[in-house]
Amino acid sequence: MSVDLHYGASHSLTIDCTTEQVLTSASLNVEPIIGTLKDAVYSSLEQSIHFPAFREIVFPEDTLAIAVGESIPRTAEILATIIEYIQTYTEVALEDITIVFANESTASVEAQLKHLLDEFVYSTLTFEVHNPDIPEELAYLTATEEGEPIRLNKTLVDSDVVFPICSNLPDSIFGYAGFFHDLFPLYTETETILRFRSYQNAASLKRDSMEAANMLGVQYVMKVTPANGDEIHNITAGDIFTLQNSVPAIADAIWGHSLSESDLSIGTLSGPYQHQTWDNLARALNTLAKSTASTGAIVICSELSGPLPAPLRLLASNDAHQKLSEQLKQQPDIDIQAAQEILRLRDEYHIYLLSNLSGDDVESIGLANIESPSQINNLVTAAKKVNCLLDAHRIAIK
Repeated sequence: MSVDLHYGASHSLTIDCTTEQVLTSASLNVEPIIGTLKDAVYSSLEQSIHFPAFREIVFPEDTLAIAVGESIPRTAEILATIIEYIQTYTEVALEDITIVFANESTASVEAQLKHLLDEFVYSTLTFEVHNPDIPEELAYLTATEEGEPIRLNKTLVDSDVVFPICSNLPDSIFGYAGFFHDLFPLYTETETILRFRSYQNAASLKRDSMEAANMLGVQYVMKVTPANGDEIHNITAGDIFTLQNSVPAIADAIWGHSLSESDLSIGTLSGPYQHQTWDNLARALNTLAKSTASTGAIVICSELSGPLPAPLRLLASNDAHQKLSEQLKQQPDIDIQAAQEILRLRDEYHIYLLSNLSGDDVESIGLANIESPSQINNLVTAAKKVNCLLDAHRIAIK
């Protein structure tokens, strides 16, 4: 028995098992959209669910903010197609359109978008990267049940029309705030982002994200369900209340799996650099732990690269728990969620990482470095039961 697992932009490895071993796989071949991406985007905008076509809800002189969520496949192509649609079917002026990216990682697609758009069109649009640390770029909306303020990106609050482009993933995956995750907490201030990244109170996170969307006046949203890597399974746009009751089932059907515990679980992060993030590694690790017996082995195959973020460097300390708590109070960092999840799980499981990080960096955070895919099959040989999860960061264990 063998399974091919893709990771990174274009790499793959083959997992070989004997007939005496139990091999289980999940989400290996998620079906991509049929036809062209342009057709899928246009269809979603023209045949909006329980809502008029997008061309009928925007008017001349409207200011339009397109809020871009994170880890959405083919983001630049989706944006280019939406701009083309707006130019073709509406009278909204290009100078009245602002494309707002949730963070620097999401904004990395802007260079690709520049190549897809006409030079005049690109130069006329306004681009903004949300900065949660600048109070002047935030606007107060309301307060949570606990009395904490909810502030959102000021451009979104001030625009006549807000058009969110959001990922559609199972609600139960680690660090996901549900239907409105790509608005709140992504577009709020650092304090709020970190509060939820640190305590992971899923119920209050989902409640507050819905409240923020309602106060912002969002009625229309595009939800993008990913396939494997940088491919797309489904695009749906329309009324937020109707979509809340329908599109989560699409994600659950392809990314929700029931898996029994194994003594070895192998997961991948596939797709280009914008999918190779510490957030996604934390999600993958959380999912893989749920499908692995205690003291078992977990392998993550990725193309994660770059220097270690500050919170990850603290994992080399003997008092990492205390140091992470201090950093959260004194010098917060969004990668603290990944650091906390690694710290929580590294003593319970043997965790191996294949990446573009240096071996010294991987070992400094308490993980075992894998230098080549061939080493993974050595672990497979010693296992009785193996779980293989392609794009483990998108999978929810039922």
